[in-house]
Amino acid sequence: MADREIKGVIVPILTPLKSDESVDVPSLRRLTNYLVDNGVHGIWVSGTTGEFANLTDRERLISIEAVVNEVAGRVPVIGNVSGAGTQLSINMALEVQEMGLDGIAVTPPYYYPNAQDEVLDHYRHIRSRVGTPLWVYNIPQTVKTAVAPGTIATLASEGAVVGVKDSSGAGELLAELNVLCQQGGLSLLRFLGTSYRMTVANGVGVHGVIPGIGNLIPAISVQCWNAGQAGDEEAAKAANAKLLTFMKLGKLAKGGGPNAAAFGGMKAALKIMGIIDNDTLSRPFRSFTADEKAGIPPILKELGLT
Repeated sequence: MADREIKGVIVPILTPLKSDESVDVPSLRRLTNYLVDNGVHGIWVSGTTGEFANLTDRERLISIEAVVNEVAGRVPVIGNVSGAGTQLSINMALEVQEMGLDGIAVTPPYYYPNAQDEVLDHYRHIRSRVGTPLWVYNIPQTVKTAVAPGTIATLASEGAVVGVKDSSGAGELLAELNVLCQQGGLSLLRFLGTSYRMTVANGVGVHGVIPGIGNLIPAISVQCWNAGQAGDEEAAKAANAKLLTFMKLGKLAKGGGPNAAAFGGMKAALKIMGIIDNDTLSRPFRSFTADEKAGIPPILKELGLT
């Protein structure tokens, strides 16, 4: 692990898959370079956008190792090692411990809802067993359990966690966490899983953003962040206009759920651009049809990507 500052735009990288749903490592390496070459400040691997919950542990480990190796220290890499129970997360964390990650991320256990005292034990136990810096991955819409601001602050005060990715969308709870960190003098990296708040992140007390859309538009995502940091309203307006163009992509899907539309649209676009070889999604996600893919080139042209 490199001892360096972690801030700015960290992209939760997609996992390119072959038709048998094994990791397409050459495509993943090219995608990694596409992100780094376009100025992103870090990579989050095997996360929600990476379809981790649908993949085997073996494929997750392959994806994490491939990204770390391809990045080769150029930017920080955080690996998501979440499992449905505490020991499952520990098992994955121990597997990646020698890979050179800058941190590991863990959600609360999923399937069974948990109370906050159980969540505290979950993170404390992982920290006691694993040396890699630990992040809270707060995404209650997929795991049922939210990590309360007080719980995160307690873990930070104990040195159990170093960062949080807040994908809850609950702005008031983030504000509460900010106040708790301020009042307690806590050092905690706070990142937003967001698309639309990249240009205003500076005003909500976070150190960076983790936008899934950054897989296709990394440079635009960095422009959004930089405009917000500089307080440049005109640059922010121009960058946000490009975000609105990007959002047309997910609206092309005529079936499937919102995750399939988002991941499938980006994978299909990246394949058209020649960055990845396959646009396969892990089942039961529904991939884009040929008719839906036909609407992608005009969007890429409007974004300046072709």
